[in-house]
Amino acid sequence: MSASWQGEQGMARINLARRAEIGREKRGRTRVAILDAARAIYEGAEPGAITVESVTEKAGVAKGTFYVHFPDLAALEAELGVTLIAELDERLQPARLAIAEPLARFATALAIMLLDLTRSPAASRLAARAVAGIPYVGTQIHRRLREDLDSASADGALAFAEPELAVTFAAGIFIHITNEIAASRLTASALEAVLAATLRAIAAPHINAANLAADAMSRAEAFAARQYNQDEQET
Repeated sequence: MSASWQGEQGMARINLARRAEIGREKRGRTRVAILDAARAIYEGAEPGAITVESVTEKAGVAKGTFYVHFPDLAALEAELGVTLIAELDERLQPARLAIAEPLARFATALAIMLLDLTRSPAASRLAARAVAGIPYVGTQIHRRLREDLDSASADGALAFAEPELAVTFAAGIFIHITNEIAASRLTASALEAVLAATLRAIAAPHINAANLAADAMSRAEAFAARQYNQDEQET
């Protein structure tokens, strides 16, 4: 076997590997373009106004290309919802962690998330899809809840002997309320009452759920105002 032939074979393998790498990079860019286009549409659309055709037209790709990356629109929505929840979770952590009392910390994080979702029905729809369809999202929310409610239990602030029961209850309420917001059956004006009811359900009898909910909503509104001002300065 000649050195020349071996060299040609080696070059062929390198070229094939590079071609495969270029293909993966191109598919990655196309997937990002589809996600970016869909997000832009969802941010300005009413629920039910999104179609595969509108997404692919916005992204500048063929309809068949969409199905190379996503089996259906629901899968796209779920992935966008994961991103939305992760971004919101990251943004709210400084506000959450600034609060020493764990039940107040839990209430504030919940209030911030729900208030944010009421301001965009499309975003709420994506979040509801993600929570229902992607186990990781439920796990992420569950972990944050568990951190705060474990601490609240240690302080004697929970009605449940097992913090996990409070976590399960609170997570279920979050999922239900997210769906209600997505369906436009619940608005920001009802959030304080919803939050107070949630706190009454999981907190010990000595906790003033109404005051805790009012304080949490006040923090959530201040957080939203700061985010709005920051967004205005960046544009």
